[in-house]
Amino acid sequence: MSRLVNLVHVKVAEGYLDKIQDAMLTNARQSVLEENCHQFDVVVSQEDDHSFVFYEVYEDKAALDAHRETAHFQDYWKLIGELGDNIQRSAQLYTLLD
Repeated sequence: MSRLVNLVHVKVAEGYLDKIQDAMLTNARQSVLEENCHQFDVVVSQEDDHSFVFYEVYEDKAALDAHRETAHFQDYWKLIGELGDNIQRSAQLYTLLD
């Protein structure tokens, strides 16, 4: 079975980076400790330091679903909700070609 890749684009409004960046990195660091999370990188655009991409690799959809139930993800997701329109986020799932 091929692994699942979750590619997430995050754009943070001016003045809100300090409110979300630590939470993004904590979520990523904790995620790679999950049994079926193989990779979780947070990268920032060289042209816009408020524009990020998360590259997440999970064993399968069940692993991604389990990730979304963890405390570190829930803390991050709650903050996303609190920041409302100051965070733009889009995600797309891919299959890793073996």
